[in-house]
Amino acid sequence: MGLQEDVREQLIKQFAAEVVEITEQTGNKYYACPTCKRPVAKSDEKCPGCTQALSWKNIRVVEAGPTGPKMATLSFEVPGDFARGDCRKCPLSYIAKTNTENVYECPLSQRANCPLKLA
Repeated sequence: MGLQEDVREQLIKQFAAEVVEITEQTGNKYYACPTCKRPVAKSDEKCPGCTQALSWKNIRVVEAGPTGPKMATLSFEVPGDFARGDCRKCPLSYIAKTNTENVYECPLSQRANCPLKLA
């Protein structure tokens, strides 16, 4: 993001946005910043997390969605001779230093049990 985008984002955050009242599945309620969804206190004029100016005039009421893990899918191309567990050719892997040598590491920490599915 360029400097111009940073300035634009900070300028937009100076305009007060309506606070959100979120009801969790347990029935607990809390107020949250409409921009970053972090909890805020009634005395806050700005979100302590993202500095968004807050408006307490018209509080929006929403119900929290289900919590817990979700499944995500990411598609990308790999070389034709790629095989599961071959971290040297995997675009997700990165080079890490162990002792005095460089090794390819899996960010999923599942080198032996590579969860990637080839299509």
